[in-house]
Amino acid sequence: MAKKQINYSDLSNKELELLKDTYVDQKVKSMNNKDLKDFATENISLQIKNTIGNEEELEAWNEMEEFFQNEFESIIGDIQIKLRSNNGEGTNLNIELIKTNVEENGEDKKLDMWED
Repeated sequence: MAKKQINYSDLSNKELELLKDTYVDQKVKSMNNKDLKDFATENISLQIKNTIGNEEELEAWNEMEEFFQNEFESIIGDIQIKLRSNNGEGTNLNIELIKTNVEENGEDKKLDMWED
C-alpha cells in the first residue's frame, strides 16, 4: 500500500506556522552573502517598484523618505537634475506640492508597508 502524502491541510495552523518558520530559518542559513543580498534586492525592488494605486505608492514613498531621512529631498533634487540633463526636460516633480497633496488628503500619517 502506498504511503499517503502529507499535505499542508493535514497540519494545524500552529504546526504549519512552525514549519514555515523552520523553512525560513534553514533557507536563510543556507544562503551565502551574495545570495542574501540578491534575494533582499529582488524583494525590496518588487515591494517598492510594483506599487499599485495611491495608497501603495504612498507607503513606498514613506518607506523611502524614512530610510533616506534628511537626505530625501536632496536625493530627489539630484535625480531631477540628472534626468533633466540627460533628457533635456524635467519631471515637474515638486516635493512641497506632493507633501501638500498628501496632507490635504489626510494621508500624512506614516504607513508601515510590512503591515497588512
